[in-house]
Amino acid sequence: MLNHLHLVACGHGTRDPRGQSALAALVEEIGRHAGVPVHGCSVDVQEPEVGDVVAGLSPDASGVIVPLLLSTGFHTRVDLKRAAHRFPAPGDGEPEHEVLVADPLGPSVRLARLQARRLREAGWEPGEEHVVMGVAGSSVLSGRSDAETQRDYLSQVLEVPVSLGYGASAAPEIGEAVAAARAEGARRVAISSYLLAPGTFYDRLLEAGADRVSPPLLVEDDAEGTGVVADLAVSRAAECAHRFLEGTQR
Repeated sequence: MLNHLHLVACGHGTRDPRGQSALAALVEEIGRHAGVPVHGCSVDVQEPEVGDVVAGLSPDASGVIVPLLLSTGFHTRVDLKRAAHRFPAPGDGEPEHEVLVADPLGPSVRLARLQARRLREAGWEPGEEHVVMGVAGSSVLSGRSDAETQRDYLSQVLEVPVSLGYGASAAPEIGEAVAAARAEGARRVAISSYLLAPGTFYDRLLEAGADRVSPPLLVEDDAEGTGVVADLAVSRAAECAHRFLEGTQR
């Protein structure tokens, strides 16, 4: 499905070296799963910037930008589509090819299972601690809806109630969500990190006052976990390519 297509894997970008390393490893793993070269880039903070990468692609084939992002937001709705429009057109008339933007990685039951694994690796056991899912946050309504859907997936996987807290741009803020759980009678509170990699938002989860915080989805030296996310990214790219080939992509 992805043969003869440009595949661009675009993360948010971070100044945290740990996050940079985690995303670089993910891009490499996506290439192994897809069996095609992958152009890694970022939408913010880091270089290369996604628009510059798309502008440098050869116009002799179409392409797919895979957002290495966990929900819909301004980046997926505006920034990545703007970047896709920088795809170079041939100099002799109407372009034959184009670059499309795939869906973000989440919501996904596969990611919820990985969240549950991370939570258990951090020492969480059912019945001992109320779980708050920590999300980066989104100013876009559909992004918050995606977060709520992921929260429900995690609750189903863990078979316990899960509440939601945001790092920014939405309410309740993660510290408020932890405090609310305690006010409602929880003696201990665990945060399930719904973040790809370490960085600013993960630091906010660590500072939110919980008794336990699980690691992000991508953990150094965990090839299996990175493989789960990479396989999901390739699936998103293939779904996008299929819609394009079927003529249903808008």
